[in-house]
Amino acid sequence: MVPMLEILVGPIASGKSTFCKRKAKGGAIIVNDDSIVTALHGGDYTLYSKKLKPVYKSVENAAIQAGLMMGRLVVVDRPNHSAAMRRRYIALGKSFDAKVTVVLFKREPPEVHAKRRFYNDHRDLPLQHWEEACRIHESLYEPPDKDREGFDYLLDMEKWDLTK
Repeated sequence: MVPMLEILVGPIASGKSTFCKRKAKGGAIIVNDDSIVTALHGGDYTLYSKKLKPVYKSVENAAIQAGLMMGRLVVVDRPNHSAAMRRRYIALGKSFDAKVTVVLFKREPPEVHAKRRFYNDHRDLPLQHWEEACRIHESLYEPPDKDREGFDYLLDMEKWDLTK
């Protein structure tokens, strides 16, 4: 079985985690940075620390590597706005001879994504937090480029009806 890696690209609250729930039910390994942080801090995401980023990244890398070694579909659930953010995952997938797909989610104005997250998030962060985060993410966005970045496929979710 050929290992496969899907790298999700999309703003906060664009449907990435909903997509992942469906993939997980089909047996995919889902790697989500928020979940890793929460798991390493006894369920409390507010204990996130930039100083611990090497720990978070090592857990993320280990999960991706193990899933790919087992020939499983691995899905990276994070915004992955820029080519630089995607580079590590593409290289990791290619090191296991995985087929790498970038899955592109719909981008709307940052205010839309901020409100969607604010009303559907359990962390009790203020709307202003999400507005700022969405503006920052939007400023970092670079459209995926298959030729420049070296992934195998691009799947544009705006062209698919996920309600079926």
